Amino acid sequence: MTFSATQGKTARRKQFQNYRDLIRGFTRKTSPYNTLEASKKRLAFTADLFSRAYSDDETVVWRSSFVPTELMYAMGFIPFPPETIVAMLANAGFGSAVLAIAEDNYHLRDTCSFLRGTFGASIRDCLPAPDFVACTSLYCDGSAKLFYQLAREYGRPYFFIDVPYHHERERAVDYVARQLEEMVKEMERLSGVKCDPGKLSRAMEYSNQARDYFTRVNDLRKTVPSPIYGGEAINYAAMLSHTWGAKETVRIYELLCHELEERVARKEPAVDGGEAHRVLWRNLKPYYSDYLMQYLEFDKRTVIAFEEANCIHWNELDVQDPFKGLARKMLSNPPLGVFERWLEYTLRFLDDYSIEGVIEYAHWGCRHLNSGTQMLKDALQERGIPLLIIDGDCIDSRDYSEGQVRTRIDAFIELLEVRS
Repeated sequence: MTFSATQGKTARRKQFQNYRDLIRGFTRKTSPYNTLEASKKRLAFTADLFSRAYSDDETVVWRSSFVPTELMYAMGFIPFPPETIVAMLANAGFGSAVLAIAEDNYHLRDTCSFLRGTFGASIRDCLPAPDFVACTSLYCDGSAKLFYQLAREYGRPYFFIDVPYHHERERAVDYVARQLEEMVKEMERLSGVKCDPGKLSRAMEYSNQARDYFTRVNDLRKTVPSPIYGGEAINYAAMLSHTWGAKETVRIYELLCHELEERVARKEPAVDGGEAHRVLWRNLKPYYSDYLMQYLEFDKRTVIAFEEANCIHWNELDVQDPFKGLARKMLSNPPLGVFERWLEYTLRFLDDYSIEGVIEYAHWGCRHLNSGTQMLKDALQERGIPLLIIDGDCIDSRDYSEGQVRTRIDAFIELLEVRS
């Protein structure tokens, strides 16, 4: 295997060409899940952000999903999430191709396809050469190992933030905050760029403003009928992970909030003909096909009233003590710690969003998120809430069957109708 990106930033022009060739089909796609102006602006902003990562003039930080982006924006760096690019490649029809490259280089198919895809895309040389690589232990053990391997291949500094299992202890906040501060100091030393306290405060304020707007969005979604398709809303989950601290995010979430307020005021349902049922969606989705969600929402008029990936689980960040504020945000993540903590959130959503049934998309290879499925099933059964578990893969389409998915959904909808 070869990583031509190790030649340095000048390789980014070639990498951008490779990237653009691969996602060309994605940019031409029209989606029924872009009904809102905010959704169009979200797509444009993320596309611009990713494109800027291929510039020789930018400092690019490869990061796993929970490394705080507020720190990156404060320093003028580009936070780049390789796993999100892999989802875009899957949407463009190239997911299987980059996975095959990884598998040819000893990454087995029983591992997470987001990680295999990142490795394959690196070898395919369509990701921008990183200046720094940062990762957390939250909450994927595989990403820490992969990012370490890639940092070595690219010859770049690697930062690992350990987020302890015992999140409830106050000393855990100090422990994580100290690691974040040390990472920033080392990035300052290596890059020659100082993390200006004023810029960091501004990034934290933008993050808080965006959080407030998105919290209002989630409250508006409790309305019956739902003002937005779940298949459109879940696309914001990726943005939730890598754009906190950007001024553009505030504008997009403000627009989203206002658009949904108008729909609620008009009592305008997202689902044509009115929603027949309301379900809660757990985990992410298959990025290579929108068929599953479209069949639910368009054909069966079963709205995805909420998806847990869009949960705002943290309190307002402490602008006066940014590192501790960001540490508390990381430690508040529901899947961190005992499963009962995450389950408590799920059960709360049932009442908040008038949920009739739950769908769990069990992403193949994610041991962490799938490990509590039986406990979830038992808890829902006690409350008489049906659960549909769809075993699948977010990136790998090679074992996907629309016919099987349709049959499972039909049986689930019949059960909802009998219970209603």
